[in-house]
Formats: sequence, C-alpha cells, structure tokens
Amino acid sequence: MYSSQALRLVCRYHIKLTHFLSSETKNPRVAVAIASHRSIPSPLSSPSPQETQKMDLYKVGMRVEVVGHSEGFWNSYYGAKVLRVDRTKLRVRYEELVDEDYGEYTVEDVDLKHIRPHPPESFDINYRLTVGDDVEVRDRDGWWRGEVVFDDLDDELMVYFSYMAGDDEEEFGTFPYDDVRIHQEVKQVGKGFEWSHVKVAGPKYVI
Repeated sequence: MYSSQALRLVCRYHIKLTHFLSSETKNPRVAVAIASHRSIPSPLSSPSPQETQKMDLYKVGMRVEVVGHSEGFWNSYYGAKVLRVDRTKLRVRYEELVDEDYGEYTVEDVDLKHIRPHPPESFDINYRLTVGDDVEVRDRDGWWRGEVVFDDLDDELMVYFSYMAGDDEEEFGTFPYDDVRIHQEVKQVGKGFEWSHVKVAGPKYVI
C-alpha cells in the first residue's frame, strides 16, 4: 500500500504534467513533436487479414516445409514440424537438420512467407518423370529444385540446377528415380491448400 504522502506526490506530479502538456502544445514545434511521438506504431503490429487467414491454416504438430531463403539454401525445401504458431511466425523443429552444438534437431522461428505445407507424397503414381520436368531432388537432408535433362529409362535421372550455375557447387547431378519428386506449386483456397503441377512444354536446358 502507498502512504498518503506518496499518493499526494503522485497526484501533484500528474497535475503538473497535465498542465505542462496543455500549455506547451500551444507551441507548434512541441505540438508536432508530441503528435509524432503518438503516431509511432507499435513494434508488435497486428498481422494483415491475409496473414491471419493463412496463419489459421497451420496447427501445432503439422508437417511443413521451410523454403530456403538464405545464401546456400536457395531453391531448397526442408521438412519440419510446427511447435508453435505466433502472429506472423512459426516455431518449427526440422526433421533432419541437426544442431551440431547440441546434437539435437534444429529449432527455428520462421516467417510465415518462408513456410509451405508438406506436399502430397505422390502427385500421380502413374506419372513417369521425364526430360523437361520441374523437379525436386532429395539431397543434403532436404529437397532441391532443378530440371530433368536426361533420363536413362532405367532408375536414374540427371538433373540440372540452374541457380548453381557459376558457383562452386555442381550444376548437374545424377540421382536415383526414387529420390526425385515432381515440383508442385501451392496456393491457399478458402480454408485449405491446393497443389498443382504445370508440365514444362520442353526442356529449358539441353545437354
């Protein structure tokens, strides 16, 4: 409990502050400064209606993929599980990326724009991947986007990674058919997601 003397001091301070603001705001420069201060938005601004609607589709325990958004991870997709949903971010635990310092699967807070739901396991069980297809290859604990440039009609596909051209990374790689999946685009439709695959008209790169 506050003492009567403390309460009097608080009241006196409040009265003086109110008088100061009411008198000083007659000064245009002070008025502008106070108005500017009051207009500063909160750092915890609310997400947009679109972000809120999309965020509502993600639930704790849901499997997702983190879309590579930093150097060395462009055009990659890493599987993860949602641990927490918070405003415009998701806390996820990666399924295969391990924190070397702790020997545990990496946990990270990721912006919603870098998250997509886990794609369907199979686009079409009767579809045979072929030259020109936009695909994702299982490598380095994740999936990496590329284009099929050669099919030996056996159990391997050669894939070209255009985003690696000119880098120290290999531009080409040969992978078992079972480690290659069709690339699918996802969009939000109502209260769910819709996946689609646009067949490439022809190979963008010819060997």
